[in-house]
Amino acid sequence: MAAAAVSRLHPDRDHELHHIYDSRIPVIGVGEGSWPSLVPHLQQLTDLPDDTVQQRLKGTRKYGVAFEGWGRRGRDFTHHFMPRHASYAYHLSADLMADLLHENTRARHIDAKVLRITRVEGGARVEFEGRAPERYDLVFDGRGFPREIDPDRHIHISFVPTDTAVIRRCPAVIADAPDGPVLQHTVTRAVARPHGWIFVIPLVTHTSYGYIFNRAVSGLPEIESDFDAFLEADGVAEFDQRAVIPFPNFVHRHIYDGAVARIGNAAAFMEPLEATAIVSAQFQIGMVLQTRLNRPVEHLERDAPVVNRFLVSEMLCYGLFVGWHYSCGSRYDSGFWRYARDEAWPKYRNAAAPEAVGCAALPKFEGMLELVNQPVIDKADWNRMCAVPLTSYAQMSQGLGC
Repeated sequence: MAAAAVSRLHPDRDHELHHIYDSRIPVIGVGEGSWPSLVPHLQQLTDLPDDTVQQRLKGTRKYGVAFEGWGRRGRDFTHHFMPRHASYAYHLSADLMADLLHENTRARHIDAKVLRITRVEGGARVEFEGRAPERYDLVFDGRGFPREIDPDRHIHISFVPTDTAVIRRCPAVIADAPDGPVLQHTVTRAVARPHGWIFVIPLVTHTSYGYIFNRAVSGLPEIESDFDAFLEADGVAEFDQRAVIPFPNFVHRHIYDGAVARIGNAAAFMEPLEATAIVSAQFQIGMVLQTRLNRPVEHLERDAPVVNRFLVSEMLCYGLFVGWHYSCGSRYDSGFWRYARDEAWPKYRNAAAPEAVGCAALPKFEGMLELVNQPVIDKADWNRMCAVPLTSYAQMSQGLGC
């Protein structure tokens, strides 16, 4: 996505762009949900109409997230994209999106393992396995999760109570349309279960299922057993076990330093409850390119800390919004849900305190909660945002019974 954005947006066609990847790292096929902002963004990056993009991605149109059994009432409700029934995102095949963006990237493609990225005078130095190092003016570092959370480098989102995903791929429940895109309205299902929750993402090639849980609270045999029971109740007779993925919930304190921009899972991650991964990468790439391509280079040293603080704040706001989903529990009075509601979520004020994180994400988030608790919201506040718009906070507050 970063390479395609540089190809499309860089005003100097004589620039040299290297797209570096390691073909030994497989595409797992997680991150198959998105936000509505991806629809026009992919049209911009590919010069293809929406219908063609959707067909190339083997995608369906996602109109929101259906929560089953979440919250104080333990009832079902849907978090709709707004305007309701008009705004949509994609459920998409991750490997096909990578292929589509690759086609629209004017770059020298380098298949190599990156060992180190180091900031140097006027740019960054990239060291490779088995080839000479290169120096670049700007490096987008998309190498994924840190090996471990370091408090000096990372903000631990301790108030999100999950840390592992079991991914299964099951038969498609949506039929492909041979003469055009599938127009059927679909949603991502987020189903509360005793040990966490299960996502269900319908594509035309398959249906993706993932059990999200905390491995310190529940063992893998318990998860597999409950996953089997859920699929049986859902009428799924067969599946392909894709992966068991441990993940950290974190925000990097130094997303952008003027020469290196960490993006995607290298910059921040929180569990996939609200499909924040792709939209976060869009946001990070867009902010960095906006400043690098449209601001004089002499402002770089002053711009970089401002951009970094803004990106850290936005990523942490995503984390607070996701963690808040657990604040009212679910229909299950189980060990996981008691831990999520009573132990993990109450950590959010200390974990996101401005003096600890260097940004104002916490007061912005608490301001949104104050707004949705008012009996009448003033029209001047209707367009307020904290990572997501006020309409999302209002829908989730009502659905969860907060």
